[in-house]
Amino acid sequence: MISKTKITLGFLVICLLALVRSTVVFAIPPTHLSLHHFSSVNKTPGESVQCIYEDKYGIIWLGVESIGLVKYDGKNYTIFKNDPDDFTSISSNYPSKIVEDKNGAIWIGTSGGLNKLNRYTRSFKRYQHDSHNNTGLSANIINDIIFDGQGRMWVASSNGISIYLPDEDRFIWFLHNDDPANPSSNNEVGALHLDAQANIWIATSLHGMFRVKPETYNSASDKWVCSINDYLSGKKNTEIDNWQLHLRNGNTNAIRGITSNRNSDTLWIASHVGLYYFPVAQEKFQRFWFGQDELRHLNFCSYVSLLVDKENQLWVGSSNDGLVRISLDGSFSINYLNSKFYDTNQLKSNNIRDIMESRSGLVWICTKFGGLHYYDKRQNTFARMGVDEGNSMGLSDKFVLSVMEDSNGKIWIGTKGGGLNCFNRADGSITVYGMDREPGALRSQRIECIEEDREGLLWFGTANGVWSTDADKPGEFTRHVNLHARNFYIEDSTWLWIGTTNGLFRFSLSEKELSPLPTRYKNFFDAESNIGITRVFKDKNKVLWIGTTSNGLFEYHSDSDSLINHVADSLDPYSISGNLLREIHEDKKGRLWIGTKSDGLNLYDRETKRFIHKSSPAKLPSNTVYNILEDKNGNFWMGTHSGISMYNPETEQFLNFGRHHGLQGMIFEINAHAATKDGHFFMGGAMGLNYFDPDEISYYSHKAPLVISKFEVLNEVKAIDITQFTRFELERSKNYISFEFALLDYTNPEENHYSYQLEPFDEEWVNSGTRNFASYTNLPPGTYRFKVKGANSDEVWSDKVLEVEIFIPAPIWEKPWFLALLLLVVISIIVTAWYLKIAASKRRENILRKEVAERTKDLYEAYSKLEESNIQIEKHNKALRLQRDRISRQNLELKIHRQNLELMVADRTKDLEEAKLRAEESDHLKSAFLANMSHEIRTPLNAIMGFIDILEADEHSPEEREKISSIIQTNSDSLLQLINDIIDISIIEANQLIIRKSIVNFHNFLEEIALHYRTNKDIKKKSLEIIKSIPDENEELLIFTDQGRVRQIYNNLINNAIKFTDKGYVKFGYHFSSDKTHIICFVEDTGIGISEENMQKLFQRFHKIEPVSTKVHRGTGLGLSISKNLAELLGGEIWLSSKVGKGTTFFFTLPLDKSSK
Repeated sequence: MISKTKITLGFLVICLLALVRSTVVFAIPPTHLSLHHFSSVNKTPGESVQCIYEDKYGIIWLGVESIGLVKYDGKNYTIFKNDPDDFTSISSNYPSKIVEDKNGAIWIGTSGGLNKLNRYTRSFKRYQHDSHNNTGLSANIINDIIFDGQGRMWVASSNGISIYLPDEDRFIWFLHNDDPANPSSNNEVGALHLDAQANIWIATSLHGMFRVKPETYNSASDKWVCSINDYLSGKKNTEIDNWQLHLRNGNTNAIRGITSNRNSDTLWIASHVGLYYFPVAQEKFQRFWFGQDELRHLNFCSYVSLLVDKENQLWVGSSNDGLVRISLDGSFSINYLNSKFYDTNQLKSNNIRDIMESRSGLVWICTKFGGLHYYDKRQNTFARMGVDEGNSMGLSDKFVLSVMEDSNGKIWIGTKGGGLNCFNRADGSITVYGMDREPGALRSQRIECIEEDREGLLWFGTANGVWSTDADKPGEFTRHVNLHARNFYIEDSTWLWIGTTNGLFRFSLSEKELSPLPTRYKNFFDAESNIGITRVFKDKNKVLWIGTTSNGLFEYHSDSDSLINHVADSLDPYSISGNLLREIHEDKKGRLWIGTKSDGLNLYDRETKRFIHKSSPAKLPSNTVYNILEDKNGNFWMGTHSGISMYNPETEQFLNFGRHHGLQGMIFEINAHAATKDGHFFMGGAMGLNYFDPDEISYYSHKAPLVISKFEVLNEVKAIDITQFTRFELERSKNYISFEFALLDYTNPEENHYSYQLEPFDEEWVNSGTRNFASYTNLPPGTYRFKVKGANSDEVWSDKVLEVEIFIPAPIWEKPWFLALLLLVVISIIVTAWYLKIAASKRRENILRKEVAERTKDLYEAYSKLEESNIQIEKHNKALRLQRDRISRQNLELKIHRQNLELMVADRTKDLEEAKLRAEESDHLKSAFLANMSHEIRTPLNAIMGFIDILEADEHSPEEREKISSIIQTNSDSLLQLINDIIDISIIEANQLIIRKSIVNFHNFLEEIALHYRTNKDIKKKSLEIIKSIPDENEELLIFTDQGRVRQIYNNLINNAIKFTDKGYVKFGYHFSSDKTHIICFVEDTGIGISEENMQKLFQRFHKIEPVSTKVHRGTGLGLSISKNLAELLGGEIWLSSKVGKGTTFFFTLPLDKSSK
């Protein structure tokens, strides 16, 4: 049972100097103080939670009996258990206290000593009692731990206090039993408390309460440190204060807990025989008395835990009698929670072990056998009335169907099975009608609608008829018609419109009888129509609106007796969204709003006759809108199928409220809503009635922290509990990573949701819903930034985006400097091989020339000798006449020999010439490119050098000099174009051409090309017309391509067109492909044309087409080959059409990228 009362005993008023301050606007039934049973929803490990702590990151740590230490991040539990074989595990599975030092280490006191957890290695360092070591713990049973202002840790145990000196990693003992032979002298310290003045208060089981002032424990001397034996005997330490808690029923000083109020001028003491307070100035214990009869048993309870929260509320936990909350603001109002009334307050166990307030304002309650609970102050956002067995002011039935405020300010509440309740706001009383069968009684327990007319009569719609009673003298009820009334609307105090489950009826308030509907459509709404009516409403324009259960919305104009039926049409986006109507509301600006079941909210535009839909994706929590109340600021408060939603129609912003804000339930009833004259709202449903002032509703705005609880690489944990920007460098092969993250908001952790993004891998944020992990595989080398953010169930996002940077190095062969070096080496090899080939060819040619010269010389010498012999023979002709015959024969032989020699020389000469030709032919193909290039390079170079020599002469006029300079410039441009072609063909052959795409304004680009050629002097001389052609309907075209390479294709094609066209025009431009996926660029001329035979070879390298005429056109034959390669690299293709003597048209395509428009 929960009860809330004010302590008015004069004893408390005098002792606590408190005044009871309250301003009563109107009396209301007591507000429930209800907990949230966290363990039942979130499945906490174990049912006996001994202690709780929130660390600096917002992570919750639990000490669970027999389970061990439990870490909870709002999504996952991590359990640290004792392992007898692992000395780095926790020393005991019975934690009793958890704290955190300034370095982020977690300290855990247990029944088996003290433990220090390294959260990153997940290992524990144990500190335990050793009878042979007085620098360890004085005992292993730890009860409490605090830190003083110097960073020293005070550990309360079953044998005094152990003070930990972190710089020396040792303990000193204080108030301990130093007589091992007398264990009965052990001084158990149950609790420690550090107040705002840095005093340390010590609660003991036998010797009352001690105080150690900061000037004492901060002194350089440690003389104040003593055993309990020395202190009691007076041998040492008079600087420590002690107060005994003397009780009438025996000499006991068992104190279990100490805390102070927010001003630190009063201590609150939990003892095993009651609750005490200790005004520090008076230095005297005083008992806190519970005066109410139903609370008197709390005066002598055993209390074990205390907390003063941020709202200055004192929470007191007992060992077997539940939980008490006392307001310390001067009113001393009390809330008492007992597990006997678990259905009402959700307290599972009366054995309270620990109480803690988190930074978000949640108050956590640890219980033995009942698990973990928390109190959320948002649960009191909306006050609630319900059935309260322990309070006479409760409703007769929790299921509320209808609510209405009458002219006297009373609230009439119709229930589903408990009749009619009249709530008197002046005194808080509730009167119930409809539960008896006496004459004049309301003989119905189901009240579906309530209305009041101007005469002060209250009208009630029930399942068995329409009833009325006098608002000033309620009690005598009159039944009028036997209709199952579902909805009322009073028109001009004359007519009561009654919507039923089967038709619409009009009731005369003066004649007290039904009257036919004044319309030719009256049969449309009679009892035979089977049309269920949910709403009847007449707007400011006197138009009657009728909502139905399944037949849409009817619009009736009485002046013209016309009826319009608005129904949902899936093919018409401006039709009403659904046919199941639940609410019709006209706001202060005259706009008409329609609430539907399952199809959201509609705004009806009377001018355009269109419906505008507001459904769940727009943050409306449910597509079912049962009712609408409008506050003075124009905000709508809507009862839905998923709680209450506050909607601002101007900003279209929603604020949604659920059960954790104190709502009676998530489903509200169609007629269970009312606005009072003073601006309060009542809204009810299946679990009771909420009431609130909309101006006083504050929305929860706590921005919970976010933590990356685990970062894994190849399923190996790399880091845990990441709360700030961190950078990791991974090995190239370890490119499988995963993140696990959690929003540290514990109010509805199962509804926390997340968004994350890995830049630049993810182009947009990934909305993962409630899934709290992300994984990425096979990430290429690069730098990545993982970002994550979270929101709670109230759509409050985390205060910051948590970021982690990941660097995966690239292999050496992918690094830019390596690629540049490799390119340089390849170019060097190509150039070197080229020069080596030329040198080898020249060497072979020189060798052949040398061999021919030597052979020719030998033949010439032989011939000379032969001629010399003939002369000698002629001189001796006369002398040798006698030997004529012999000489003749010799001459003949010599002639024959000479002829043979000549034939031999001819044969050798022919062989040498053939060898030379074969060598030249074998080298021709290899040097064709160089020969062609040499010719093409020599021609402009000779022209440049020749004209430069001419310019050096002074006899030329300025006009001649300008003409000569123009010729030099033209030949220089030709030479530069030739070199560019050579470079391009080399890059293309090496597959090293890089396409650099960007957004190109294509019309501006074509205009630049046209301007270039229109201003060209050579073109002007030929009287050629340069024409640019673009589609008329396209004002602007943006494409994603490499502008420089497209310009190169256009220039090659236009230059060729100009070269082979003497008159007419050269036209260029583009048009769209039929499927709009490409643009088709073209260059058209009226030149000499190309034959079919040459068209097949045109795109081959070094292929040139010369006309039959004697006119020679310069060129390398590379331009069209390069253009073909560029077009294909840009994602397109190139082709041509031509007729000899009429002209040629070249085409190439460019794809329209997704970014083009």
